[in-house]
Amino acid sequence: MSKKTQSKKLTDNLKIKIRNEFVQGIEEDGKRKVFSLDELIKKHKVAKSTLYRLSQKENWRVQREQFNNEYLAKLDDDRKKNLSEESKRFDNQSINLAKALYSTVGAIIRDNSTGISEGKKGLPPSQINALANAALSAQRLAKLALGEATHNINANVREADAFREAMELLDSVAEQRRESNDTAIH
Repeated sequence: MSKKTQSKKLTDNLKIKIRNEFVQGIEEDGKRKVFSLDELIKKHKVAKSTLYRLSQKENWRVQREQFNNEYLAKLDDDRKKNLSEESKRFDNQSINLAKALYSTVGAIIRDNSTGISEGKKGLPPSQINALANAALSAQRLAKLALGEATHNINANVREADAFREAMELLDSVAEQRRESNDTAIH
């Protein structure tokens, strides 16, 4: 003699719970788990024919598909938002880095100019060129972080201009030093 399993009565609360588990699934360990109707029938011990009839009548499969589409769209939106915020943080860090690089290059040039005016030997042209390149790199970094195009910058012309300007500055400082030495001698 086989024992027939007793089915629970499908109350309104149980119907809502089963429907939600079928349509939306449940969160388990940070993941969404979805169930088949057969799994829910076993889990909640309800009559198979009753649950199949109810799910078909209320279009649970369509609701599940719609919920899944909305869920995936929300995940996509959240990911876009997170990536956008991360991009903003990275751009801000890049701008701060460019500012620091500019400040460092400026301080070195000022110290060099002061040293030359005090009669010390100035930086060699190769180091001045390296500083000009560092300033140019900082400019590119800042422009990219601000969303400006950098592909139109002619790097060779800019580097040559920066080097020329730095050399002219050093020449003028050296000339001022010579003039101050000449007036001190007379």
